[in-house]
Amino acid sequence: MPFLFFLSYCGDDGRGGLVREFYEDLRDEIRRRTPEPEEEIGFEYGSMREGTLWRPTVADGLGTCRVFVPLYSPRYFRTRFCGQEWGIFAERQRLYEQQRGSAPELIIPVLWEDVFANGAGRVPKIAEDIWSRSDGLGGSYPTMGLRKLVQLRTRYRDEYQDVVDRLAEAIISAAEQYELPSSVAPIDFDTASDIFQPDDCTGPAQIPLQRLGESTGGGPRHVHLVVAAPTAAEAAQERAKVDCYGKRSEDWMPYLPAATKPVVRYAMAVADEQDLTPHPIGVSDGLSDLLEEAESEGELVVLLVDAWATRMPAYADALRPYDDRLYGNCAVLLPWNLADEESEEQADALMTAVISLFKKNARIPHPTFRGRLHSVEEFTQALREVLIRTQSFVFEQHPVPELVNAGAFVARPLLEGPGGA
Repeated sequence: MPFLFFLSYCGDDGRGGLVREFYEDLRDEIRRRTPEPEEEIGFEYGSMREGTLWRPTVADGLGTCRVFVPLYSPRYFRTRFCGQEWGIFAERQRLYEQQRGSAPELIIPVLWEDVFANGAGRVPKIAEDIWSRSDGLGGSYPTMGLRKLVQLRTRYRDEYQDVVDRLAEAIISAAEQYELPSSVAPIDFDTASDIFQPDDCTGPAQIPLQRLGESTGGGPRHVHLVVAAPTAAEAAQERAKVDCYGKRSEDWMPYLPAATKPVVRYAMAVADEQDLTPHPIGVSDGLSDLLEEAESEGELVVLLVDAWATRMPAYADALRPYDDRLYGNCAVLLPWNLADEESEEQADALMTAVISLFKKNARIPHPTFRGRLHSVEEFTQALREVLIRTQSFVFEQHPVPELVNAGAFVARPLLEGPGGA
């Protein structure tokens, strides 16, 4: 669906509903001024209904929108997904300039928080240049930022409405002046570069030593990726085919031959995409302590479980503490390769072992217990969904001043996974 404008913002800034309030006011003002169908005026993440597969939906909105409206904040420029969104839209503008010979001005920035107050270095040059070319908005907006005006809209009603009016006018004018073609090539957030990081290359990002802006509070910042898979030597005692295993649990490559990286590497890329610092480890007898500590610290835990491991006493004993309680900050994902003939032949016995080990979580079914994920694509999509759900749970258990409605992004999970048999 082609949208008139795409509102790009950091998820942390959306807590408490202030972004949503601003978006609705801006959309309503544009609706009053144009004949555009209401459902085609603006795209904003929070408007997606529960059950929506958010990545393809965001990609569609970004690939068809006519105007890009980023909310400037310190967090926005540190969030890779935001840099990817900007970069994808900027590429559409570049192609337009190649074809038409003129550069379209279709990025209309909004100062959500004052990012210029503490001098240079906080705002990427591309964003600073666009801001300097944008029409100035008077009153308290440049010094307070729009967030404060929304929050104190009763006191600053006239100034806030003036900002909304002028932004609506700018968006409509830009959309009328340029006809930006929709994106032709598929949009892939797994390979898109972060335009705010000049050295960013396509492909899964490496783990940063310390994430910029990381601090205690404000929601989860860490996820423990616990791989429950045998080594090749251990697997050989249970099954004939062991080429997907290695010297350590973390070497497990369940999707061979289609995907040749350890599954934990794909999980790390998803965690980084969601601004979480991943900590990959193999399962051990210390899982119970890890679960308790993570729950206490407001961190996330995801178990990546090989069904064959649940039939091995050492691994079953190590995993058993997970099912003692229903942890809202934890999840289980069960990669399953349909090309693995040995696993397919033993499917019933393997799933019986899984369900026997995870009685509470597998039979309810617990919403973050995702089984039989048949491809890397199913696995990464399921991981995105459970990370959002578990983050939402932690927000509720560890309150912060403003909460995000993460549930709007989550598809209803099933034990068999999307399209599972």
